[in-house]
Amino acid sequence: MLDFIQAGPDDAPPIAPTVVLCHGFGANMHDLAAIAGEATAPSYRWIFPQAPAEIPGYPAGRAWFPRTPGELLQFASGADFHDLAGMDPDGLRASGEELIDLLTSVGTDLSRTVIGGFSQGAMVAIEAVLSAAGGELPAGLAVLSGSLIAANRWAGMAPGIAKVPVFQSHGTVDPVLPFEQATRLREVLIGAGASVDFVEFAGGHGVPPEVVDRLGAFIARVLPE
Repeated sequence: MLDFIQAGPDDAPPIAPTVVLCHGFGANMHDLAAIAGEATAPSYRWIFPQAPAEIPGYPAGRAWFPRTPGELLQFASGADFHDLAGMDPDGLRASGEELIDLLTSVGTDLSRTVIGGFSQGAMVAIEAVLSAAGGELPAGLAVLSGSLIAANRWAGMAPGIAKVPVFQSHGTVDPVLPFEQATRLREVLIGAGASVDFVEFAGGHGVPPEVVDRLGAFIARVLPE
């Protein structure tokens, strides 16, 4: 099972409103934890999973995909970041399944859960929600500075999650994952019938306060206390 840290009430029941946020490539489960105290009321449970793959040369850095040392080092160079739509890397599907397995293991009610992530973690969140299609779906999907990946496969699966509300944010001058990739992702989701609350901001690869505020409003709307 994936490691994780938790914020919010220690004795939260399975039906407690829950937000899951997956960190990006090279970060770890502590990276986004501060958002919990800024976006929602104290009654919300937040779960921050740890990606399973260790990145060679980055002692504290973790990755969701790929999974082999050589591929991780190539990915760490950033050379592949501008051509993700045509890729379906080893570890992407496994990460989505591992995330759903974690939520099942800790006893969360998916219908009372918003699944999200930042950057690579956002792609894993989408993959996890897609893998849940046909069963219980989450209350919402939060995509923070994510990108379209595995475009053909995702486009074919996206109609299965059309009823899941989506929050998506992206910086217009993101040097890591270009803004155009975010708009392509939005088009795939909207084309499949999803409702997407898209927030663009004048900035780079990050989660500025305005996005945290809008994310909090989205969570309160789709997942009330």
